[in-house]
Amino acid sequence: MLLAATVTVAAGTPETAAAQEAGTRAEARASFEKGIALAKADRWADALTAFRRSARLVSRPSTSYNIANALYRLERPVEALSELKEYDRMPEVRSDPAARERSATLRTLIRDAVGEIRLIVTPDDARLFVDEWPSVLEGQERILLLDPGTHSIRVTHEAYEPHRQELRVERGGRQAHAIELQPLPSPVPIAAAPALSVTGSTIAVAPGDLSLSTPEPAQDDRKRFVKRPGFWVMIGVIAAAGIGAGVAVAVLRKDDAPSCGTTGDCATTQGLTVSSF
Repeated sequence: MLLAATVTVAAGTPETAAAQEAGTRAEARASFEKGIALAKADRWADALTAFRRSARLVSRPSTSYNIANALYRLERPVEALSELKEYDRMPEVRSDPAARERSATLRTLIRDAVGEIRLIVTPDDARLFVDEWPSVLEGQERILLLDPGTHSIRVTHEAYEPHRQELRVERGGRQAHAIELQPLPSPVPIAAAPALSVTGSTIAVAPGDLSLSTPEPAQDDRKRFVKRPGFWVMIGVIAAAGIGAGVAVAVLRKDDAPSCGTTGDCATTQGLTVSSF
């Protein structure tokens, strides 16, 4: 027990705490430097992981800035803006003009990469989901800031038909969409079936007044099909139709040829991609 108490006291001394803090800072610095090396090699996903690990150990403005920069390079400008806001709140940044200027430069680049979607929603109390996540935006006009790529928009209301659509968001693109939900159809009342009444009736037949006769079978005067004159007329029509169908097929096959040459190697154009910082 005396030994355990001695170890506990030693673990809680200021010297031990300082040593632990120094170790944590050293580990954070190592992760930070690893992130810098990965960023120089354009391995931004790995660099982001290293910077975030460093930030979990020790919060530093330089680490936060590098996280925002890595997110920007990974085409995730919305997250980059959020991280840059955290960077701007740090006391070291607020008191350093150079740090604020650095933030302003990066913010301009990030905002130019964000896609903006302006929605006019009717009714204005409908719920909005973006990529199946509920949005906090309300009202008739709602402005979404989205990363480049394809996103799903879903608008729901308990009294209206739901609306869903896919949006292709370009880097720095601006779009506007009006979404007007259609009311749910009113339930159709089921009409009552009319009452059916049957009254009894009596049919009297005198003896000898009712006679049943069996009709004689009709004479089968059909000729053999091939001997009928219409048979050969029909054969001629089918032959003519077959020739016409063959011509139609030939035309369709001709139209199926590639519109850009017999090789099918169509030239494609790709949009310019901003990759420098």
